[in-house]
Parts: sequence; C-alpha cells; structure tokens
Amino acid sequence: MNIRFTLALCTSYALLLSPSSIADDSPFAMSVIAGLESYPDSEFSSLSRGMGMSFIWDELRYQNTLELNKNYFRARATYYYERDSELYDDDRFRDSMDAKIHYYRPLTVFGDQQQYLLSGHARYEGHYNSQQLEEFEQLAVAGLSLNRRFTAVNNYDLRFTAALGYSEEEKDDDWPRESGGFGVEALGRSGLGYFLEWDNRYTFSHSNVQIQASLSRFDGRWQYDDGKFYVVNKLTFGVIVPLGDENNLLHFVSQYIQRDYEQDLIGFDDVLYRVGAEYIHYF
Repeated sequence: MNIRFTLALCTSYALLLSPSSIADDSPFAMSVIAGLESYPDSEFSSLSRGMGMSFIWDELRYQNTLELNKNYFRARATYYYERDSELYDDDRFRDSMDAKIHYYRPLTVFGDQQQYLLSGHARYEGHYNSQQLEEFEQLAVAGLSLNRRFTAVNNYDLRFTAALGYSEEEKDDDWPRESGGFGVEALGRSGLGYFLEWDNRYTFSHSNVQIQASLSRFDGRWQYDDGKFYVVNKLTFGVIVPLGDENNLLHFVSQYIQRDYEQDLIGFDDVLYRVGAEYIHYF
C-alpha cells in the first residue's frame, strides 16, 4: 500500500521538476495552504486546523483551453500538517500527504461551429493518512471528458467526465474498531466502479476572477469482497482571485464529502466538511 502511494508521489514530483518548467508562462508553481475540516455529525470530532505546501505542474493553469492533438498534464503533490488531528485518536500522526495527476488528450470537435471538444481523460488521486478517519485512499479512473466554452464578455467553461475507475480505501484502525467492535479486515475496501464529474467555471474577463463549482461521484459496486461497496460524493465550490497578474493567485475553496458503505462503520454519518485558502505562485 505504501509502495503504491510512494510511486505515485515520485511520479508527480518528477513531472514538477521537468526542465521545461523554467520556460515563459511556466506551468510550475508552489503554494501555501491553510484549512479546516470536521465531521459536524460527530460530537467527538475535532475541528482540525492545519497548513500545508504543494508542488504544482498545471499546463492548463486555471483558465486556459484545450487544443486538439496536444497532451495536457495537471499534477500536484501536497504535504499537510495539522495542529489538531483527531481528538479521539491520540496516537495519530499529524502530517499527511496526497498526490494528484490528471491527463487530457483532446480527440475531436463537433457541433455547430465546433463548440464541443471530446477528450480522453485519465487521473490518479492518492491520499495517505488523510485526517478525520481516512488512513489511506486512492482512486484511478480512465474515460472521456466533454468540454464547451460559452463566450460573450465573460467565459463560462463546462466539462462533463464519465469514466471507469478503481478505488481502494481504508479507515483509520482505532476509532471504528474501538467504537463499533469491527476487526481490521472489515475496514478496507477495494474494487471497480464508475466515475462521473460535472465541472463549471465562470471567468470575468476584466478582472480574471474565476468562480468554480464541481460535483463528482465514484460508485464502486464491482469486484468488492463479501458484498461490500463504496460510494463517495464530492461537492466543491471555489473562487480564484489574481493578485496583480496570473502568476500570483488566491484560491478559496469549500468542500462537502459524503461516503457510503454497506454498513455503518463509525456510528455517525460519514460527511466531512472542509474550507481552505491557498496562495499560488507560478515561476
């Protein structure tokens, strides 16, 4: 498990340090993050506060469009440290890591005036020691994305993704085992499913401020052992504000994450809320 995550992290890091990162309009960036997260449905949950740092490679930045016959990568490796991890889990490490790699390959355009762009899409997202109950989680998907940009004075970008995916997820051992009497074997899940995502971005042309909203769902129903299943829904809202130019950005985000299983593992609704702020600098 740790080996797979380490390989993904190293791959992401290698992308970030590519020699082309020193070119003009570079996709290479670093960021500083501050955030909060909690389970409001648990009276024993902490309000976790933390800070982190990300290494970013983003060939789309936050408002560039896809073009035919080109490959696009978006990668991020993040280290995060929390002041208050889980109040009910004293021996939990306070630091965590995640890696994300997204790939797009535009395939064809169609429709009146060729407004619609169809792309091949693949992604990997892995989280190790994610606080608030997740010990380990990874998701790999491959499928198609449909993009359209509506333009007038401002730009509205719409993207819909449909893909097949593999997920592996493991709860933190202490809390479910002690509270619900579960054995370690009951806490892990892995299998296949489908992935859907609806992404919206509205950019104001005069200020380049962008408003974001996205909804994604992974529904894992196939190849799970012992009748298990795993479903995760994510609703995300964000605002990106340029600070003088597009190489310095402020990113504000809020996120709602809801997970579902064939049985109640933790004694309350598995619904996590996150808010955060991030300063991003492109080199």
